[in-house]
Amino acid sequence: MKFSDRWVRVPGLPNDDQWERGLRDVSAAGPELAWAVGYTGWEDDVATSLRVWDGSRWRAVPVRGGLGGLAGIDSDGPRNAWMAGGGFYGSSVVQHWDGYAWRRHRVRGYVRDVAVDGRRTVVISDTAVLTWNGAAFVTERTLGDDETRLLAVDTGAGHTWVTGIRGDRPVIWHGYGGMYEETVLPEGSLNAILQIGPDDVWAVGGADERPLALHWDGRSWRRPAIPPWKGDLKSVTAFGPDDVWFAGEDQDAPAWIEDDDHDESDRSGGISVLHWDGRSWTRERPRVGAARHAVIERIPGTSRLWLTVNVENGDSESIVTFRRE
Repeated sequence: MKFSDRWVRVPGLPNDDQWERGLRDVSAAGPELAWAVGYTGWEDDVATSLRVWDGSRWRAVPVRGGLGGLAGIDSDGPRNAWMAGGGFYGSSVVQHWDGYAWRRHRVRGYVRDVAVDGRRTVVISDTAVLTWNGAAFVTERTLGDDETRLLAVDTGAGHTWVTGIRGDRPVIWHGYGGMYEETVLPEGSLNAILQIGPDDVWAVGGADERPLALHWDGRSWRRPAIPPWKGDLKSVTAFGPDDVWFAGEDQDAPAWIEDDDHDESDRSGGISVLHWDGRSWTRERPRVGAARHAVIERIPGTSRLWLTVNVENGDSESIVTFRRE
């Protein structure tokens, strides 16, 4: 499979090619506004990293009091974005963008992810689902325990979807009206979840060293057959039910070496992007080196996509950013 020319590399911050840095999530409010969050540094010196796209370039945004890498960011417009992440020594960062400034709010627990839908903002810690009541985050439901850890969340139309892990088995919770229904799956791990509609939800991850995609149709979770490779899916986004995009690590794919003038390499571990059009799957590969993490995000008001990739850089990683034109 050849590399796709549709994925165009977009310059990031000046030091993105250095080691000890990565991005964990990206959220676009439109073609002229997107946010990406992650980390810089190593071990006890890890600091939160936030950047904004202004329509022409990425620029860094200071994060007040941030220790540890930001885990998630979500927005539903230019005046409503939330970022959340865990730090060291039990500290966490949760901040809200109202179109003018970022304001920090307290939250208990080690924050894992955040999801926004209008006035509803949901944050998950290792064990609990917390919602914003306009003044503070309050616990809506405790789902985790000593054996169960929450990992990712999405919300929309009053519904909330949470993924987690219990022992070595993945778990999905569906919340509505404050009640949560639990589904324990036989194998694998789940990295992200996306609600297109209450009867159209995707959860992605990996099982048996292969990518895993699960789809909720309003009645049950099903596992569609997708193109196989060695690796897992890290993220999912969608323009609609028949326009869904997935990105993940692909250890079977040759990794591109930047100073080569051809599309072959004897190294492995690139990124694959999958597209579901409601009938069939197609697969693309951006020109990127051996990679560890990839996040894909639609750009509202366009047919474009963002793709942020953490590529191997020695014993650490660095950042490469793409846009699909």
